[in-house]
Amino acid sequence: MLSKRFFCLLPFAFCLLLAEAQTLPSNEGERARYGVQIDVKKAYISGICGMLFEDGKLKASVVNEFGLSAMDFEYNPQKDKVKIINVIKKLDHWYIKRILKRDLRILIHNLRQGINKYENTKYEITYTFQPLQPITEEATDNGNTN
Repeated sequence: MLSKRFFCLLPFAFCLLLAEAQTLPSNEGERARYGVQIDVKKAYISGICGMLFEDGKLKASVVNEFGLSAMDFEYNPQKDKVKIINVIKKLDHWYIKRILKRDLRILIHNLRQGINKYENTKYEITYTFQPLQPITEEATDNGNTN
């Protein structure tokens, strides 16, 4: 009896999840926020990634828990290329930026398909981008009514 109810409600629950899922910005002015964790062999970077689609490009910034910018990049969908704008000093080497560009490009393709994770098995790097709730006017109002 319980299993029949479960299978009847499963498509409905799946539709609710899709309705609440955040999509990657693809139209001018669209924004998205993700909780980010990038794991490497002996360290990790975690924080928030803010994305904005502007001037035909997806612009993104990863900020750690302390509010320091870990990485800024942009993705050009017409050329299917990632450009690293800024990165923390420990990652600011041509060979690391080359890996980051390739991995971020694949991750963006994954995010478009609703896959929030990418694992680079060759270099043992795992990228996890979890959608955060969108910011609403009510959340930014702080209860002030004028």
